[in-house]
Amino acid sequence: MANQEHVKLLKSGPAVFAARSNEHTDTMLDLAGADLSGIQLPGAGLRGANLKGADLSGAVLSGASLAQADLSNANLEQADLGRAVLTGANLAGANLTTVNFFWADLKGAALERAIVTCCRMNRINLIGADLTGADFSQSNMTEADLRNANLAGARFQSTNLNGADLSRAVMPGADFTRAMIRDSMWVAADLRGANFPQTSLHRFDFTMARWDETTIFPAGFDPNNPGDRDVSN
Repeated sequence: MANQEHVKLLKSGPAVFAARSNEHTDTMLDLAGADLSGIQLPGAGLRGANLKGADLSGAVLSGASLAQADLSNANLEQADLGRAVLTGANLAGANLTTVNFFWADLKGAALERAIVTCCRMNRINLIGADLTGADFSQSNMTEADLRNANLAGARFQSTNLNGADLSRAVMPGADFTRAMIRDSMWVAADLRGANFPQTSLHRFDFTMARWDETTIFPAGFDPNNPGDRDVSN
């Protein structure tokens, strides 16, 4: 149950919230389950806040600090988190449909089973993030940084991953059906168990990457030949 004084504080507006936050830098906000839909707090300091199960749909939190915050099972549909800092945040099971994550920092974040469909995620930082079972279908993840991330069982159906860096990522059971993954980096990535049916792949770097008979590549695709010829069937 949310602390109603904390909820009132957030709803008092950016100026009041910022002033109060500067005076009480050690206070961890308890906003669990709160209705904060449509709230506008760009640049807000919400580090470590308890937002578990909160409704943040349509919220404007661009440039906000949400590092180490608990957003598990929260609803952030259509929220603006552009350039927000969510390093180490817990977003497991969250509804992140159509969220703007442009240039956001989610290094080391937990997104297990999160719904992250139809999002703007250009240049997002997901280094070392846990994406187990998350659904990124139809999102724009151009130039996303997924180095060392855990993509086990994650879905990237019809996702744009052009220019992404998946070096040293692991992805058993990951589904890249109809994804676009051109000009991408896969250095030392573990592709065993990943599926790439009808995926658009060319100009890639598979240096030291691992794959075997459990890796399903597009028909006619040669992982040993990173040529310019596109393969998507």
